[in-house]
Amino acid sequence: MTTTLPHFEPFSPDALAHRGGALAEGPVALGSAGYTILNFELATTVLRDSRFQNAALKLMEDFGITDGPVHEFRAHSLLMAEGRRHLRLRTPLARFMGPATVENIRGILREIIQDLAAALDPSAPVDFHGGIDQRLPARVYCYLAGAPVEDAAKVARLSERTLSLLNRDPSLTPVIVAAYDELFAYLRDLVARKRAQGLGEDMLSFLIAQHDAGKLSEEELFNEAAAMLEASSVNTTHQTGLVVWTLLRDREVWQRLVEDPALIPAAMVEVLRLYPRPGVVSRIATEDVELNGTVIPAGSDVHVAVWSANRDPARFENPAEFVLERERNQPLTFSTGSHNCLGQGLAKVEMEEVVRYLVEHFPNTVVVEEGTDIGQAGGRWLVKSLTVDLKP
Repeated sequence: MTTTLPHFEPFSPDALAHRGGALAEGPVALGSAGYTILNFELATTVLRDSRFQNAALKLMEDFGITDGPVHEFRAHSLLMAEGRRHLRLRTPLARFMGPATVENIRGILREIIQDLAAALDPSAPVDFHGGIDQRLPARVYCYLAGAPVEDAAKVARLSERTLSLLNRDPSLTPVIVAAYDELFAYLRDLVARKRAQGLGEDMLSFLIAQHDAGKLSEEELFNEAAAMLEASSVNTTHQTGLVVWTLLRDREVWQRLVEDPALIPAAMVEVLRLYPRPGVVSRIATEDVELNGTVIPAGSDVHVAVWSANRDPARFENPAEFVLERERNQPLTFSTGSHNCLGQGLAKVEMEEVVRYLVEHFPNTVVVEEGTDIGQAGGRWLVKSLTVDLKP
């Protein structure tokens, strides 16, 4: 059975103005970009259903990247793998990025944040986005990958430029292809240096060891390393800014965090629910699939509106409100199912420690609104600038 569907454009400039959850006509909509899933229950179903394949390769092809090294990388990447191959490729990274690694890195995180914060001048409003948000994830990547700390600025640029693909602006194709070419060259050099100098305890050494043990091919080693680098910085950069921006603007919540830092993880998850950086997760139906009475034809684009699912009143009471003690608070910001975000544990800890640093060292910090610009692009929230006064 197929019903008449309401119209919805998930990538339009005003898409995020939708309050969340199903439309009056139902949770499935149709527009020029394909089908959109708007409520929490059906979004969860789609993200966990292997009949819906990651759309990352098709997005590249829509940009005119239909062959060459960049296309080959994406076609054979972990994102596009399914079944046994997906499990085989994901398992080593999942082990390395597990809870033990994440908890062990807290001390390192605090050192990095203190080092970055030392360059800020608290006597005047500071560029928090440029000084902390944009620099921290790349520094963490360099630590985890065993790369020189001096490479952090390059890592941040490569992550931002390659994943500008998600802005869905085809005019960026030359920038994206050039960025991937630079990323590939950088990684080849880094892998060669590690092999020459001897392996360590870092993530890249771990992947090289997996290859040497016959568990990864040379192509798989390179593709996994490239995937980790491209995803290393830009999304965490913006999500960290969104967390800080949201919490500092709610002075009642901020004061509670100052008085009880143990509440920081719960506060951060609530921001992730309200302002999810991913925005939209796109899939392609590999066969005809019925969803809520609508048959989605094979080959159709299906977009999960994460921000809408996270504000679904059928799943979250008072969904537009910030509720620190919200129960069953498991938003879809990091997706769900077999393709959930591998780095989500690390990203959460990074954000927690940034907030903790401010709570402990600058508890009176406020947002400087005239120096702050939070926007939207490609169905996603982004931080254009974030200025704060550390000692108002």
